[in-house]
Amino acid sequence: MIAVRLLLLASLALPIADAAATEVDAATQTRLGLALVELRAAQAPVELAATVEVLDPSTLAKTADDIAALQATADASNAEARRVQALFAADGNMSRKAVEAARAQAAVDQAKLQQVRTQLRMDWGSAIAALDAQALHARAESLLDGRMAWLKAEPLAVPAAGFQAAGALLRPGDVTARVLGPLPRSTSGLAGGWLLEAPGAGLMPGMTLTARMRGAAAGATGVLLPRSAVVRWNGLAWAYVATDATHFERRAVNALAITAEGWIVGAPFKPGEKAVARGAETLIALDAAPPAADKAEED
Repeated sequence: MIAVRLLLLASLALPIADAAATEVDAATQTRLGLALVELRAAQAPVELAATVEVLDPSTLAKTADDIAALQATADASNAEARRVQALFAADGNMSRKAVEAARAQAAVDQAKLQQVRTQLRMDWGSAIAALDAQALHARAESLLDGRMAWLKAEPLAVPAAGFQAAGALLRPGDVTARVLGPLPRSTSGLAGGWLLEAPGAGLMPGMTLTARMRGAAAGATGVLLPRSAVVRWNGLAWAYVATDATHFERRAVNALAITAEGWIVGAPFKPGEKAVARGAETLIALDAAPPAADKAEED
């Protein structure tokens, strides 16, 4: 008979969130496949919640084509203006009127190009407007073929002063997105928001999601708890910490932040402690079982 003894730290009248310890001998631990991980210190990122919309790449693709065409026209007219100017300076039978006309055409073509680039900056932000025609076309192609997706993220609350977005975690799916830059326009009225880029699989234009925007500054200090260590029971999140070779203390988990690596939690979890990274569901099942004394009374 496998010796598994539940040690209740409080009476049944105490709230469910009170910690409890479970005793499991070494042989049973091996049979159950329990695995431990040492907790290490980590800083929770400064975060805020945001709504996210997957953007339609067709408008960007059209703008990229327009810029490529206008850039070619502007380059040609600039070259022509320089050629006419050189011939005029060398007395190559070129009139001043022709020089002025060539300069005027070059200025018009450059103004048309600048106008489209200004609109690009207003729609997509300065980081995208700074791309040259070739780079912009390549980015548009990656969006059109579905390899990547661009998303507009807008905060659900006013960001703290000086908040700078450094990354985002999209939900559902926990997809990591990178921040391409701030967006100049907002529909929420709270802030301009950010332009995000994420792998395109499963993301269709018009789709709405939520995201946790991670700030560049670090937040509160805690420890990193692997996702596999966190289990749900009775509506709460729990994790187990080994207090010695055979005892495992169940603790309620209150996350300071949830990241792609895991949950960053504060007290009572401490660096250097060992948490159950595999098999926590089995320990919960043991905790949920009636105590041996109760079973004996029923018999």
